[in-house]
Amino acid sequence: MAGDGAILINSNGEVTISNVPKGVVKNSVGAGDSMVGGFITGYVNSGNVEEAFKLGVATGSASAFSEGLATKEYVYELLKQVK
Repeated sequence: MAGDGAILINSNGEVTISNVPKGVVKNSVGAGDSMVGGFITGYVNSGNVEEAFKLGVATGSASAFSEGLATKEYVYELLKQVK
């Protein structure tokens, strides 16, 4: 959903909607893949779907807001804005 947020629908049909962090899009190529990678990492590390979803949103956003590869530090900075 790009600047409009993100949606997660779990296996029970429950819907979680997220905002997106503030930033300037510099290159959105690969942002969706980064979101999936962030989600998987978050889920493997925490076992919590909602926390994984937030990390995915932050990771995808960091990717879109970076000219090159996003840094881990930038991902965690943006994670503070994800609700």
